[in-house]
Amino acid sequence: MHPFIESLEYRRLLSTYYVDLSGSDANDGLSPAAAFATISKVNSLDLEPADTVLFNGGQSFNGTLTLGANDSGTAASPVSLGSYGTGNAIINSGLGYGLYSLNASGISVSNLNFIGTNQPAASSNGIWFETNLPGNIKLPYIHIDSVSVSGFGNDGITIGGSNGKSGFDDVRITGSNVFGNKHDGIETHGVFSATATGYANSHVYIGHNFIHDNSGYARSPNHSGSGILLSDVQYATVERNVASYNGAQNTHVGGPVGIWAWDSDNVTLQYNESHHNLTNSTADGGGFDFDGGVTNSIMQYNYSHDNAGAGYGIYQFSGARPLNNLTIRYNISQNDGRKNGYGAVDFWNGNGNNGINNVAVFNNTIYLSPAPSGTPKALRFQTAVNSVSIRNNIFQTTSGVQLAEIGGKQPTLSLQGNDYWTTGGAFSLKVFAKTYSSFSAYVAATGYEKLNGVTVGKNVDPLLNAAGTAGTLNNADLIEASLDAYKLQSTSALRMGGLNLFSNFGIDMGPHDLYGNVLTDPYSVGANEA
Repeated sequence: MHPFIESLEYRRLLSTYYVDLSGSDANDGLSPAAAFATISKVNSLDLEPADTVLFNGGQSFNGTLTLGANDSGTAASPVSLGSYGTGNAIINSGLGYGLYSLNASGISVSNLNFIGTNQPAASSNGIWFETNLPGNIKLPYIHIDSVSVSGFGNDGITIGGSNGKSGFDDVRITGSNVFGNKHDGIETHGVFSATATGYANSHVYIGHNFIHDNSGYARSPNHSGSGILLSDVQYATVERNVASYNGAQNTHVGGPVGIWAWDSDNVTLQYNESHHNLTNSTADGGGFDFDGGVTNSIMQYNYSHDNAGAGYGIYQFSGARPLNNLTIRYNISQNDGRKNGYGAVDFWNGNGNNGINNVAVFNNTIYLSPAPSGTPKALRFQTAVNSVSIRNNIFQTTSGVQLAEIGGKQPTLSLQGNDYWTTGGAFSLKVFAKTYSSFSAYVAATGYEKLNGVTVGKNVDPLLNAAGTAGTLNNADLIEASLDAYKLQSTSALRMGGLNLFSNFGIDMGPHDLYGNVLTDPYSVGANEA
């Protein structure tokens, strides 16, 4: 190849295009001095791997960014969209989408603010990556970082497939602020099938985001107003996010939740704060949830508080894929269940033999005071479940709030090594329509809280440092350092007073407690190994 031709080819493969309101679409866009002026010009480009499009920071550009399959990059050489100069550029889409991508992959989006203006409910998404390709393929590499997405009538950020189990692999959404949208903040999706064996999306990471005030809307045919919602995903980690004040306008009975997953496998929810999430219906508005068809997944090291619904929900709906092999450990719930009588830890099975199976809930700390409306419980089983164990947890309530309500016949439910404590009111615990006013009566009548015939549960003051005072962090990086209110005092009987779940039941207790303390035998009760 002639050296001049070769240099032009190399330049084309590594093009950086600039966009400035004072530029001209007649320019080549290859320098700030020769910048394009409009989104329309950007949309006309045939972007190649390693190409970059940069908008002048602080300026507002009207329109919708669009990407097609011919605009794809690779994981090694992604197509990048971002800002230059000072601050983030604004993509002001009005009533349209902020960014719409169909069948593109190898895309990086960073340092842009996407704003929808006065959008009606169920209209446009802020950032939307979709594939409709056949063949159950996984398009690689969608990375979104340090963006702001607000004011859209549908989802803030949505990624997934609409044909079989085609979707995306290597998805990362980090460091972003997603708020004021009318449906969900961040969500993934695929085509639901109760008989499927695969998942549309894989290797999803959602971390260090703020997702708040995504309101949902009235009369939606489905739930709306969740913070983070994963569906049709295999292998996902959701960590260090704050989800708050979502769901206020949702009227659908079922959903929303601050952070949750359904129809997914191998999901980890950890080190997140989910608080003050809401619903305008009789259902949900919780902090965290593993819902219909979730398998082989873990909730750990989270802080849930002041949510309308459950702090930690485990729910299975009719027609879902099986739900099984779940772990909920070393979490804290403070004053959840503010509406509709939810449990801070809450179970419901609506799917018969494909219902809730093999769930281990251990070493969580639950604190619950009376709610302005409804009758919350620290622990609630609305229906029967299969092979669920509740062990080494602290259930503390005040002013007569019920410690537990265990509905339905539960022949395979195990409760062992938990501490039940209430102040300012009578002990109250309900099992299958009978309410017990003392711990001893509860144990004698039900056989719960025994191991090999010996009572291993407790009815003692856990001596937490300052239960009920932890407040709002709004910074998930502070979870380990800022929840001293739920550490055990040095004289607590729960220090080294827990069961060894591995030696007794073969349960992996994990590497450390919520505070980072390495777990050693003898173990403690609650989220603090002490």
